[in-house]
This record gives sequence, structure tokens and C-alpha cells, in this order.
Amino acid sequence: MIDLEERLLRTWVEDLIENGFDAYAALIVDAKLHFTYSDSFGNDINGLFVILPRENYKKIQENNPIKEILLKSFNFIAEGHIWDDMSDFPVKFKMDLLEVEENWRDVIKRLITISKEVNQGLITEKVFIRESKQPITYNEIKFASQSEVRIAQELEVAEVLFFPLPLAVRYETGNIYEDHREVDFLICHQGTWGILEVAYHPDRYEKDKEKDFWFKKSGILCIEHYPAERCYNRPKDVIDEFLKVLVQYKK
Repeated sequence: MIDLEERLLRTWVEDLIENGFDAYAALIVDAKLHFTYSDSFGNDINGLFVILPRENYKKIQENNPIKEILLKSFNFIAEGHIWDDMSDFPVKFKMDLLEVEENWRDVIKRLITISKEVNQGLITEKVFIRESKQPITYNEIKFASQSEVRIAQELEVAEVLFFPLPLAVRYETGNIYEDHREVDFLICHQGTWGILEVAYHPDRYEKDKEKDFWFKKSGILCIEHYPAERCYNRPKDVIDEFLKVLVQYKK
């Protein structure tokens, strides 16, 4: 049987989407809801914790208008299911704590070390370290997959200027997770700049859209996503198609 917390979260996300707050729904879709009780028998609900991934928690805590919209939506859908009058029901957002790996101290030491290294592939390598994996090295350049290597090889054949896994920085918020971004390929062709992403996660629409807009604000308008399988099996077709699209943005 699905518990009340899960049903509330499902309805909450749907309500936000129906009211045009898709980006806010994306912030809570991975949340965990946890009721608190006034007695030890679990009969009297007196509060709720919304436990969020660290990045999403920080975005909500640092933006009161987002928090207000989230709480208004939650109170609307939860009314009558928890309290008849939800106006004073306490809802608190909490950051989900990281799991502790057996060798977590070694992982952190390595993360500290690579933060002082070159920027190329920096974010990818940090992610890989947390997952106990290693990036792929080709021509002394780091890549996240063989699909990316195939694309790089095809760009070399085409003699196109490209930057694989570059670290982009625009200091807007003071939050490193929002001010630092990494793309798979930054490409310059006939004086026009574009971004080619090798896509592995079809369910990341909201995150990809927000990341694309971050670059578009600075004038990089050509941003195309290609499935990793296609990049691996037909890299020439991908590059030919991307370059045809890119030249249309030439001023």
C-alpha cells in the first residue's frame, strides 16, 4: 500500500505542473516527505519535513518566493488529509545527508586535490570519483564516455575547433553549483559558437533546459542534445547535422 507521504508528494508535483510551475516541481520531485507526530503511537501528525537533495534545498532556502509558492501548493492539496485548516501546519525543508562510503575520506582528499588541477573535465571527474570510476583519457584529454571520444575524433577529422568538457564560470549567485557549469563540447565553427551535449538521461528535461538557458543568457544560442547511442554509432552524422544547424546562427 502506498503511504500518505508518497501520495501527497505525487499530487503536489502534479499541482505545481498544472499551475505552470514546472521548474518548482523539478525541485521537489526527488524529495522525501517525513511526518512528525505529537505522540509515540503515530496517531497525531504535528508537522512535516521535506527532505531534499543538497542542490535543490539551497535553491529553495535562498529564494523565499519559491518557498511561498511551494507551501501554498502543498497546503492546498493536503487540506483535509492532514489538518482541516492547513494555514498553520508546520512544513520544514531539510537537506538530505550524503551516504557514507567506506573510503569517504579518500574520496574527499582526491576531490580537494583535483580542485587545484586544470579545469578540463573537472566536474565530470568529481562526479566519477564519488562513484568510484575514472574518466576516459584520449589524446591526454578527459572524457566521460566512449560516445564523447567518438564525437571528439570526428571533430578532429573535420578540423573544427572544439573544447571538450570545459568549465564555464559566470559569477552570479556566489553559489559554486550554480555559477560553474560544464558542457560536453563547446564548438566554434566559422566564427559561431555552439554546444553539443551527449545525452544519457531522457528524464532530465528540466535540468537540461535550465542549464541550456544559463548559456543562452550569454549569447550561445545553438545548443543541441544527441543520444549517446547515436553519438557512438554514427558520430559523423551527428557532427554533420550539428554543423549545419550551427551555421544558421552565424551573424
